[in-house]
Amino acid sequence: MLPKVFVIGFNKCGTTSLHRMFRRAGHESSHHRHACADGRIVKIARQIDQNARDERPLLSGIDDAQVYSDMDLCERRVKLSGISRFRGLDADYPGSRFILNTRDPLNWVRSRCRHFAGGYLDRSMFQARIADPSVMRAVWLAEWHEHHAAVQTYFAGRPNQLLVFDIEQDSALPLIRFLPEYGLKAGQWRHHNRTPEGVAQPVEMTFADQMGSPPSSLADFSTISERTCVT
Repeated sequence: MLPKVFVIGFNKCGTTSLHRMFRRAGHESSHHRHACADGRIVKIARQIDQNARDERPLLSGIDDAQVYSDMDLCERRVKLSGISRFRGLDADYPGSRFILNTRDPLNWVRSRCRHFAGGYLDRSMFQARIADPSVMRAVWLAEWHEHHAAVQTYFAGRPNQLLVFDIEQDSALPLIRFLPEYGLKAGQWRHHNRTPEGVAQPVEMTFADQMGSPPSSLADFSTISERTCVT
């Protein structure tokens, strides 16, 4: 039996491209949603969250896929993170492989701001009760650094379980070598779902001017967020 694969990087970091690569190789891959045997379509993040609340294995009810990606959910009133549950997934499914898909963080933030023609940014700001787009981007950047640090600390010394895959720099070769039993081929890696460059952003990117060095903790923004929350 093949080990399960969990793609635990953020959206807009090649999650669709990885999902389709595994599909092309003939593997069952669930991306954001999972088609259940009874015909229901469920969002992966919701199912993982419910299973955690019920103290069941995190993939209960959706465990018939081999690969899982885009496991976060951001709606106007709900934010759930399946990728942050990498420790629980590792405990529930021993021997699984984890892909931390990554890219330049500022490019990532720009892409998120353009996602759904700015709709993802608007939804995130409403959900987080943040009125200033620059603060939302700063929060995203802090979440980025915290998640990357947590994942790499947890999997330190276990190179057979974690692959850090840069979608902007890496070829398919690291994926092929990391998962030899999956039979992946270089031609199956293609970029999909790129956010159009022409979509305008509501505020010019000025992280370097406004924030200095990248933030190291969400706590750095607690005071700013309190001042800019929607009431």
